[in-house]
Amino acid sequence: MRDIKHGDGGERSIRNIPVRERRPGRFAYIPEDGPVHLPRRKRHLGRFWFWAFVVIVVAVLGGVLASTVFAGASVTVHPRTELVTMPDTLQAQANAPVGVLPYKIVTVTRSASASVPAQGVQKVSRPASGVLTVTNSYSAASQRLISNTRFEAPDGHIYRIRDSVTVPGMQGTTPGTVTATIYADSPGPAYNKSAGTVFTIPGFKGDPRYTKFSAKSEGAIAGGFIGDEPAVAPADLAAAKATLQKQLEGDVRAAAAQEIPEGYAAISGSLSISFGDLTQTAGDNKTAQLTQTATASGVIVRVADLAGAIAHKVVAGYKGEPVLFAEAGEMNIAVASSSKRSDGGPLTLNLSGTATLVWQFDPGAIQTALAGKNKSEFEGIMVPFHPAVPKAEASIKPFWHGKFPDDASTISIKVAGQ
Repeated sequence: MRDIKHGDGGERSIRNIPVRERRPGRFAYIPEDGPVHLPRRKRHLGRFWFWAFVVIVVAVLGGVLASTVFAGASVTVHPRTELVTMPDTLQAQANAPVGVLPYKIVTVTRSASASVPAQGVQKVSRPASGVLTVTNSYSAASQRLISNTRFEAPDGHIYRIRDSVTVPGMQGTTPGTVTATIYADSPGPAYNKSAGTVFTIPGFKGDPRYTKFSAKSEGAIAGGFIGDEPAVAPADLAAAKATLQKQLEGDVRAAAAQEIPEGYAAISGSLSISFGDLTQTAGDNKTAQLTQTATASGVIVRVADLAGAIAHKVVAGYKGEPVLFAEAGEMNIAVASSSKRSDGGPLTLNLSGTATLVWQFDPGAIQTALAGKNKSEFEGIMVPFHPAVPKAEASIKPFWHGKFPDDASTISIKVAGQ
């Protein structure tokens, strides 16, 4: 191919003309004797160091993040457990000394009415009756009230109990209480009182106990009547009474169960139900309105107290550490037939079967004890939690940390098997 000549006296070949690359601002020079390999620029090396820097920054930030936001510790605790066989008996008292199982009495009162046919009228003279809760705010000693103990209403009317009762002593600042049925000294409506009426014990006058013992009606003191009332055939009266008592028995049992506080359990066989006198008033269209009242009283114990009392009896070396039941197992507990169930006195409980006791610990105390401590100190820190915690393991996040977090709340306490 012929070279193209220019008239300016110089010779320039088309090969000597700079040829632009496809990207503007860049060009290559190709000499006559062939292409020349130009040295590469350092752009790839620059990119390498840039990404290396990014990786280092991310790694550092990730480490900081792991050391702060995601930092924490987990402790798995293996509490002490022991399968035990129940002792044959336990003694329980409403105001129990150390080493004796304490109990409380739950009392509820319910009423129900029914309408029955009436046949003429009859003359009636009937005293009022009702249920009181007697309170001992005097001392930790129990107080026995003999049968026919008097109770005085604010208006001076006198009522009596027909059976003796024992009022438990105080537990700390909590008064001891017991329920009792009272009957007016005389018949008539003047002795009827509303629920919540407060009574005193005249026999304590002139004694410090007079202001420290009191009683309050659980429901209305009712039934007091003198005069004519609708006459009801004996068969109708008996049928209505049986129906009302059956209904009320279910009502008071359900109500008593609802009154059991959390952490307490009812003792089988301890629930006693008493019925007040059946009262009647004139109804419409030659009928009589019959009203029946029922009061249920039952013994309850705190589950933790029961577990502790059993441990005292059957666990060698037990020193009063807090324990609970892992499960009821085959344990049975009931009031002995020889014990009075609701007078506030000592009770004998019959037990049988087995149960698993679990020693209790304070997770918050473990968290506080470990906060900010070196992992190497873990075993020594856990020693004071024996015998409740014979074994425990710990892990710290991130793994390279050798200390538990300073913030106790970031230390998780887990119970093995849960």
